[in-house]
Amino acid sequence: MKTRTQTADLLKGIAALLMIQVHIIELFATDDIFSSKTGKLLLFLGGPPVAPVFLFFMGYFIAISNKTTAQLVFRGFKIIALGLALNIALNLNLLISVSRGKLNMDMLPYIFGVDILPHAGLCIIIIALLKGILEKNILLPIIFAIVAAALGEMFLNYVPQQTFLKYILAYFYGDSWWSYFPLFPWLSYSLSGMVFYKITQRYDFSSFYSLKAKTGLGLFLCLFLVLTIHYAVSTASDLQTYYHHGVIFFIWIITFFLFYGFFMNEVEIKAGTNILFRYLKWMGKNITAVYVIQWILIGNTATEIYKTVSSPLWLSFSFVTVLTASGFICFLWLKIKGAITKKRIHAKH
Repeated sequence: MKTRTQTADLLKGIAALLMIQVHIIELFATDDIFSSKTGKLLLFLGGPPVAPVFLFFMGYFIAISNKTTAQLVFRGFKIIALGLALNIALNLNLLISVSRGKLNMDMLPYIFGVDILPHAGLCIIIIALLKGILEKNILLPIIFAIVAAALGEMFLNYVPQQTFLKYILAYFYGDSWWSYFPLFPWLSYSLSGMVFYKITQRYDFSSFYSLKAKTGLGLFLCLFLVLTIHYAVSTASDLQTYYHHGVIFFIWIITFFLFYGFFMNEVEIKAGTNILFRYLKWMGKNITAVYVIQWILIGNTATEIYKTVSSPLWLSFSFVTVLTASGFICFLWLKIKGAITKKRIHAKH
C-alpha cells in the first residue's frame, strides 16, 4: 500500500506540472501557437495524463476510505463550494474589469463554470450514495463507468435551449463551453479507480513484474501508441471534443493509463528517493492546494495578457514562474495551516 500511495502521489505530481503548462498554453499563448503541432502536443500532455489521473485516484481512495456516507457527502459539498469560490478567485481581475466597464461580457459562465473541483465534489456525493451497491459486484462499477462515458456523448443531442437549464445541466452533461468536466463522461474515471482497487485486492499481479513480462508490456505499449497516438492527440487537442468525449476515447485513456501507471510504479520503486521525484510526490500529495494556487495566479494574469504571448521563451518563463510560485505559496500555506492546527490542539489541552 505504501508503494502504491507513493506512485499515486508521483503520478499526481507529474500531472500538476502538465496541468500548469496546459493552462498557460490555453490562456496565454496566441492562436498560432495554440493550434500548431507543438501546441496540440502540449494540449494532449495536459489531457489524458492529468484530469483522468486525479479522478482515477480519487475513486481509488474513496474505495479504500472508511468514512461514512454522510462524511463523504459532506466532503463532496465542501469541494463543490471550494470550486465555486475558486471560480470567483481566479476570475477576480476579470470581474473587477467588467464592473469598471473596461470589458463587456457575461460573467455567469465564469462564476458557475464546471471545472474539476465542482465535478469532483459531485462525483464524491454520487459515489458515496452508491458505494454500498458498487462494492457488491465488481461488474457494476465497470458497467456504470462504460454507461457514464456513453451518456456524455449521447446526451449532447438533448441540450436544452433555456439558459437556466443550461447552467444546471452543465454539471451533468452538455455542450456549453463552461462545462469542462460534467458528470458524464468524467464520472467514468472515478469509477475506474474503484474497479482498479477491487481488482488489485482480488488478484495477484506479481507475474507481471518479471523482466520478460515488463519487456512484453513495454513493446505492447509502444505499438499501442504508434497505432493510436494521432487519434489521441487530435481528440485531446480539440478541447470541446475532449471535455465531452465518448466511450472510445475513455477506453483509450484507461488503456494508456494502465501502462503509464505500471511503468511509473517501476520508476518509483527504482528511483523514488531521487530529489526530483520527492518534489513531484510532494506536489502530488498537496495537489488540491497547488491546483487552487496555480489557477488564481494564471486566471488573474490571463485577464491582462489573454492569448497575446507569441514567444515560446516567455511561455516557458511563465511556466517556471507559476510552478515556482505555486510551490512556494503552497509550502507557506501548509506551514501556516500546521501552526494553526498545533495551537488548536494545545488550546484543547
